[in-house]
Amino acid sequence: MVRQPMGQEMNMRMRSPGSGFAPRHGGHPMAPPMQQQTQHPPPPISTSHQQPILPPPQQQQPGMGPPPIAHHSSRQTPISPSQQPHTPRYYPPGPGGQLPPNNQLPQPHNMGQRQGGPVPAHGMSSQRPSPTKSPQMSISSRPLARLKSKLQRQIPVFGVWLTIPSPVTARILAAQGFDWACIDMEHTPTNPSLMAEMVAAVAGSGTCAPIVRVPSHAPEWFKWALDAGAHGIIVPMVNTVEELRNVERLCRYPPAGKRSMGAFFAPNAFGLRGPRAMNDYVDNISDDILIIPQIESVEGVRNLPSMLKGGGIDAVFVGPYDLNASVRSTQDMQIQEVMAHLERVTKENDIPIGIYASSGAAASSRLRDGYTFLVAASDIECLSSSASDNLDRAKSALRQYR
Repeated sequence: MVRQPMGQEMNMRMRSPGSGFAPRHGGHPMAPPMQQQTQHPPPPISTSHQQPILPPPQQQQPGMGPPPIAHHSSRQTPISPSQQPHTPRYYPPGPGGQLPPNNQLPQPHNMGQRQGGPVPAHGMSSQRPSPTKSPQMSISSRPLARLKSKLQRQIPVFGVWLTIPSPVTARILAAQGFDWACIDMEHTPTNPSLMAEMVAAVAGSGTCAPIVRVPSHAPEWFKWALDAGAHGIIVPMVNTVEELRNVERLCRYPPAGKRSMGAFFAPNAFGLRGPRAMNDYVDNISDDILIIPQIESVEGVRNLPSMLKGGGIDAVFVGPYDLNASVRSTQDMQIQEVMAHLERVTKENDIPIGIYASSGAAASSRLRDGYTFLVAASDIECLSSSASDNLDRAKSALRQYR
């Protein structure tokens, strides 16, 4: 056997149909090889007729916001986060706590970005309010301002007493048109967590002011109620001037009082939002929180004239049941005389007076006596009386079966 040289042997293998190598040309393996064509680089692509994707960057003037985006089609081209203004996502509410216009709300294409605001629409300025300053917050359209204004003008205001520890019940009753709703923590099993949920439920109505009756004069109860967003505090068993002044200090921030800073949830009950929400609450709302001492003992009745001289309270609330028990224990006066004394003292000092009434009819009777801060209903009374009334109406049809 004649052995071929190595170069010819490799050439024969590459041409062999059974070998694993592909032929060097596109025809039959035994066809003559094709001549190799010279490779030339592709001609450069002309860009003279192409539209640029983005316009060349414009020079930004000192102190001015970024220039508006040029539009070359009906669709708006988003810009990268690095090209957007580094402004926190904060849009102060308009008058009355309304949302800003739609053209100032974050657009879908940049939702969730940590920096930058919405892409400015064509022809609109991209400047935003400074995050370090917020407009003066007006509460003219909120329940607290309406309630406070009516009390100062001695216009009757009607509330509902909430003893059932349920945000659902609170939400339903707050939507019925009451001026205020009192969440009772003194004689109910309502804990601070439930109280906070009930405050939020009442405040969510937009028309009813949530007020909390704390169970004692201990500072933590005031913190929990006020930090939850209570629009007012009813304090039971206030008997002396010293006790009243301590209550006032617990409801006010320094220097007027000693309330601790930590109202992280309170701004929500007043429609405040944004990075300065708590500052706006402290500066513009906290001093308007209603302070309402409850007079329900003979000692409190005797010291009431001295309590009212110092000012600082918005109304006096009478606890009729405990006051009646206290009067009976003295055996030297009648409850009618005590009530008349309370009504006269508050009228002389131009302070609204309120009382717990068990029904709407009882509240109407007290209205004729000069009371303007009135409980017109309670959740338990509404539930039980409505259930009983409906059952009696249903059973009235059973008479024909007797």
